[in-house]
Amino acid sequence: MAADKKIIIYGGAFDPPHEGHFALIRAAAEQLKPEVLYVVPCFRSPFKDSPAAPYRDRAAMLKDGLKACGLVKKRGGARVAVHPFEFRRGQVTYTWQTVRFFKKLHPGAQLYFLLGSDCLGAFRKWKHYRRILADAVLLAGRRPGFALKRTAGTPFAPLNGRFPLIASNALKAELFPGLRPAGLLPSTWSYINRKGLYLGALRRRLEKILPPRRFAHSLAVAALAAELALKHGADPLRAALAGLLHDAARDMPPRSLVRFALRRRLRAPRLRETILKAPVLLHAAAGAALAAEKFGVRDRAVLDAIRQHTLGARNPGLLSKIIYVADLGACGRDFPEAAEVAALARRDLDAAYRRANYVKLIYASGADGWRHPETAKVWHSLQAREKNK
Repeated sequence: MAADKKIIIYGGAFDPPHEGHFALIRAAAEQLKPEVLYVVPCFRSPFKDSPAAPYRDRAAMLKDGLKACGLVKKRGGARVAVHPFEFRRGQVTYTWQTVRFFKKLHPGAQLYFLLGSDCLGAFRKWKHYRRILADAVLLAGRRPGFALKRTAGTPFAPLNGRFPLIASNALKAELFPGLRPAGLLPSTWSYINRKGLYLGALRRRLEKILPPRRFAHSLAVAALAAELALKHGADPLRAALAGLLHDAARDMPPRSLVRFALRRRLRAPRLRETILKAPVLLHAAAGAALAAEKFGVRDRAVLDAIRQHTLGARNPGLLSKIIYVADLGACGRDFPEAAEVAALARRDLDAAYRRANYVKLIYASGADGWRHPETAKVWHSLQAREKNK
């Protein structure tokens, strides 16, 4: 009888797939014993930025993970399959549309939509949520901090057990600078490295052109920048990208920097004076140009953050603040204010930006003790803005 057939649908970005995902899949398959449990990676999420990893890689990591977890069908067990429905549509697909597709694919079957308890509170904000409830039963697994509470208008069936709360954004904030986060299966970590995902390919290119010490600093800046982006509402991918590339031109000899700046007519405050007195400061503008030319960066906020990371800016954007602070406060800096600025940035980014500017105003100077006038102008602008609050 079709009515006895159970089908479970589990949708999401899976960017990347992690232990929390596989724990839910295992529990749902073991407890309900469905005919099929479909894992459906999105093409593009209606709630998030575009996935950092392409669909085919996310699907491949899911398949590898299912094998590693022993979730590939064995005799008498549920079949778990990665389904390309949303990818084939090639556009944003809402959950109600995905559920409706599987309802037509399995007429008369009892459908379940698998999710974590952290999603229940906002479920009624999902597009056409009533259509989802009409076509499927919500199957909710409890995650820390999100009790399985009955809410009017959101019925669900509870899944036995407790399941880890792992934030994909937090995982990516560690992956972008090349760190290995907890919560990833070994097979997933291996795949990410093999394919150069999550900025891995860019890091390999950068490592070939930067001296080891500069490359290590760039990784540290990217790590702190991604962390601060999570805390202050910026995109960790853009923050890590700017952090990795901010010193792309730092090791160009002064004469080469000057030629580069003049040939490309780079925008830099007091360009002629900087060329004469402290050409090394041109590496920020040159780095932005290299990011665009050699690494294909077109994001204006990323390029501005690279361009402004030495002198600062009087009206910096959020990403520019993050990179300016991360450059000064990154792990590995050997002056005492670095750790202070990093700690302050985790609490108050604007205060950290002012403090970092003051540190540079006091310590950062070029040849013959020359201090770039723009640094002082930025300081006075920040102070005036703070007093007028």
